[in-house]
Amino acid sequence: MNPKRHETPPLPTLRGYFREALRQANAWRPVSFYFLLAIPVVMVLGAQMFRFEDNPARFALILSLIFIFFGVVLLRAVMDLFEISRRSLREHRNAWVETLGDAGFIEELGDRVRREEAKQADPLA
Repeated sequence: MNPKRHETPPLPTLRGYFREALRQANAWRPVSFYFLLAIPVVMVLGAQMFRFEDNPARFALILSLIFIFFGVVLLRAVMDLFEISRRSLREHRNAWVETLGDAGFIEELGDRVRREEAKQADPLA
């Protein structure tokens, strides 16, 4: 007897549906979105640096870590901006190629324009 023959796939659970929905929802979000969510947490945690005013080395360390974090956030946001721009330009190009860039479409459009001009020039025809 083949034991694999009688195995049934597990039934999806509510937890499975929830995890799949989260995976699909998070698939399109850029990394900078999560950095934006982390900024308030970093600011609250960075407020503790004012407790170390008497220790300049620790104050400088915390302040430099905060600046590094915000530098990474800024760099990632610029990278996402370029990625979104490239995607947008690619979609515009694809839309152009599928419509006005198609030779058959241009010929059909030209024929229709010429027919309409001919109808307007000779209203009796």
